[in-house]
Amino acid sequence: MKIVEINKLTKYYNHGKILGVKNLTLDVDAGEIFGFIGPNGAGKSTTIRLLLDLIMPTSGSASIFGLNIHTDTIQIKKNIGYLPGEIFLPDVLTGDSCIKYYGGFKQDIDKKYLADLIQRFDLDTKRKVKDYSKGNKQKIAVVLALMHKPKLLILDEPTSGLDPLNQAEFYKIIRETKKFGATTFFSTHILEEAEKLCDRVGIIKEGELLKIENIDEFREKNIREIHIDTSSVLPLSTLKQEGVTKIERTTTGYHLITTGKNGKILQSLAKFDIEDIKVSEPSLEEIFMHYYKK
Repeated sequence: MKIVEINKLTKYYNHGKILGVKNLTLDVDAGEIFGFIGPNGAGKSTTIRLLLDLIMPTSGSASIFGLNIHTDTIQIKKNIGYLPGEIFLPDVLTGDSCIKYYGGFKQDIDKKYLADLIQRFDLDTKRKVKDYSKGNKQKIAVVLALMHKPKLLILDEPTSGLDPLNQAEFYKIIRETKKFGATTFFSTHILEEAEKLCDRVGIIKEGELLKIENIDEFREKNIREIHIDTSSVLPLSTLKQEGVTKIERTTTGYHLITTGKNGKILQSLAKFDIEDIKVSEPSLEEIFMHYYKK
């Protein structure tokens, strides 16, 4: 069953001068964790606002639970947990007051589950929002999105402001939502986050969907960058190996973009006078420019 279906969804702002998203077509299966990946300004938040009927599309259509996002929006939102990219909570309210207020718009709050979420995030709900750190505001917003065990979670950059320990706890909680049949659609610019959580990922750049992939296929590509610090001139025959998609000379040595396993090239480099080698995840922009070329 398709929980989310998007068909050629397009949004322009400022009388057609600024593109939000263009001809976006994708679907999300029941029980799936779907990651929507792209840099800031790629169109992730625009897509989420369109799905929630917060803004009107220029053209195209979408449905959630098989219902029209415009004509059936009230019915749809009863079964959605939404975490916006920017959290706005009344400063004068306590965490408990926020839960009580926003819980009034939900159906069937699971009090045991709610208490478990609060405990796992080590959240002091007696304090006022104005006294919360950015991380604690994010945690209370996550609790508000999850507390009614929604059928669909729509999360916009959900780990923003969370420290590594709370990020790890968040990942566990989202995986566990599959037990009560939830589907998750979330946006992120963090590749590692998508790799840890997702069943599939959709990659968007400048308002256009570049690719949808199963996460196992995505992992297999193992896109990495290698920074080589050396004063030596390395032969191109050493650097031009299978899987190397970019070779760039830098002030301190070389910069490579690779796909697949790096063992062979690292072994080849061992016989040269190398000061340092760093292997890391490239930026999304590097991936878009050097791997997902059209």
